[in-house]
Amino acid sequence: MPSSRHAALRHKMAACKITFLLIFANVAVYLVAGALDTRAFEDLSHGSFLIDWGGNVPPLTLSGEYWRLFTSMFLHVSFLHLAANMLALWSIGFVLEARMRWPVVLGIYLLSGLCSSLVSTLWNRGELLVTCGASGAILGVFGAALIYALHDRRAGRSHISLRSMVISLVLTFGAGAMLDIDNAAHIGGLISGAVLAGIALTAERLRLATRVMVLTVVAALSAALLTGVTLKNHDSDMQEQLAIARFNKTLGQMGLLNFEMAYSGAVVLDSCIDQTLFEAAEGTSQAQDLRRCVIDDRETQTLLSVFMPLKYRRCHMEVADLLALERDSATQEALRAADSYCEVQTKLYAAIFREAPDDLDLAQASKARLVMKFLMDGSQQYRTDSEALNAQAEAMRRMLDRPGELASAIMSESGCPYWSCAR
Repeated sequence: MPSSRHAALRHKMAACKITFLLIFANVAVYLVAGALDTRAFEDLSHGSFLIDWGGNVPPLTLSGEYWRLFTSMFLHVSFLHLAANMLALWSIGFVLEARMRWPVVLGIYLLSGLCSSLVSTLWNRGELLVTCGASGAILGVFGAALIYALHDRRAGRSHISLRSMVISLVLTFGAGAMLDIDNAAHIGGLISGAVLAGIALTAERLRLATRVMVLTVVAALSAALLTGVTLKNHDSDMQEQLAIARFNKTLGQMGLLNFEMAYSGAVVLDSCIDQTLFEAAEGTSQAQDLRRCVIDDRETQTLLSVFMPLKYRRCHMEVADLLALERDSATQEALRAADSYCEVQTKLYAAIFREAPDDLDLAQASKARLVMKFLMDGSQQYRTDSEALNAQAEAMRRMLDRPGELASAIMSESGCPYWSCAR
């Protein structure tokens, strides 16, 4: 008797392997993200956690971060949100997978999830809204199950129970009720799942080879359609605003715009660098003397030696992004000066905390730092007769003032994706 039960259980598990796989993927993402990033369980920083781990934020998504349409499908706000969605997926996926071939179930889940994310993005494109969860994809599976249930009932057979469908629907909308329900995503997922199921049902009448070809073409066309709609709605203006706001935030953390945003000890260390470079110009110090700028406090020293170089590397990437977006020549020259500053700072920090690079030129470093401070001089403490530098400073100020409230709010809320910076 036990062996027959085990055999039956193995048969059921094999019959719904895609449902198991999808549940495992969602649970794994929740556990791994929570283990690696403590913000997952902190109320004050939970929004930034969701943004940084791939939540769907319409302005970010439409400005080029299209991967959010996919990653948001596997990200959940809380354990209750995850549990309700996975129970819903289990209740409807189990019965639907017994009725359909597994590639069709997987295709409907993924395409419906992407469609629901895209509909939500387009509906909320002008808002700072973070959406995530598997409910759009699950409602796609529900829409497919509904089409199959109606078809089978008309044919006089019943493979999908109405009870499972009701349970799944209640759990999915119950999960949404715990949060702000994203009706646009739910409707998009439900309709896309129903349409795809109708095509799959029609294809069942065809021979196997023809059916596979038709379903493959439909999947490819669906993906192409989603890609086309997404690209057509690309927001280049928001992309530029976000790139500038991101650069603005990095400059603040480096202590160039807002001392309050700078890492602890960064301003003091920068003053020491200034003094050392001044003495080098007088011929009384060398690169090795930068070692005296090491701060005694071990925690601050670790913070500066590890995280500030990361900021300077991010500065390189952000300048490269802006150079691809900005067409004004004065702005481009200002950005190149910022890039030179970040390169010099990387070398100076290496000289302070490790060993001075062979290509560190203190005179060049002093010049790059003076130019950058002039460009960032909002209070106009510095003066120059160079028309080119004055034009660059004005262009830099205009650029940094360009982001609107939405772009600035998004950058204020978010940090950076986990895989691109240390926590």
